[in-house]
Amino acid sequence: MATEVAGEQLAGLARYGSVHLVDEVGSTNDYALSLAPKHVTAIVIARRQTKGRGRFKRPWFSDEASLTASLLLFTDTPDFPHPSFLTHLAGLALSRAVEQVTGLATQIRWPNDVIYKDKKLAGILCEGRKSAVAVGIGLNVNQESFPEDLPDAGSLRMATGRAWDKLVLLEGFLREIFAGIERTGNGESAQVLADIKARSAIMHRRVEMQTLLRKHVGTVIDLDSEGRVVLRTDSGRLIVLGAGDVRRLR
Repeated sequence: MATEVAGEQLAGLARYGSVHLVDEVGSTNDYALSLAPKHVTAIVIARRQTKGRGRFKRPWFSDEASLTASLLLFTDTPDFPHPSFLTHLAGLALSRAVEQVTGLATQIRWPNDVIYKDKKLAGILCEGRKSAVAVGIGLNVNQESFPEDLPDAGSLRMATGRAWDKLVLLEGFLREIFAGIERTGNGESAQVLADIKARSAIMHRRVEMQTLLRKHVGTVIDLDSEGRVVLRTDSGRLIVLGAGDVRRLR
């Protein structure tokens, strides 16, 4: 069962929605979406997540050193951003929050990872059900090491040499994502997109992009208004890709 949590720190989080702290849960996104019938913005925070997933239902590693949380939003509110753009807004918000708290200049690896020096710090997964959408984040905060089968994983502690408060980071993320949603609603989408591009790890880089159907190799020349990649392939064609796995090429 979710428990409403009092306390000064969680009261700060409660400015953004109903706060639910869960000791253990399969998926914070699933838990958040189960709250959708109440039609109330909610934040679900899990100490342990046993069935976390990334895109394409890949398993997502998390432990008690991770910040594992989901934000429940509703798309039927006025001026809500296009759902396909929400992942990019969340990436920008998390990148900014990490930088504000830790000083690390992170990048966004399209479409849903936050990285630092090519190490993956965080993943984002947006999932919808009717008008409800859960924005799930998994941020590696205080890990000192990872399993051998995760050679590309990094944490804030490994990058800085010190531990960090997970709820301070979460509050920063919430502040930034709601600010981003407000900016897009106020007609500032172009500037928000420019901010996303400025933090992109793939802009103007040669990449390999694997979609469900085929592999593309070329140079990323832009992100369009929905956050899709505009790729100039090595053969000279321009293609627009909205989903897939990207790998930077040296």
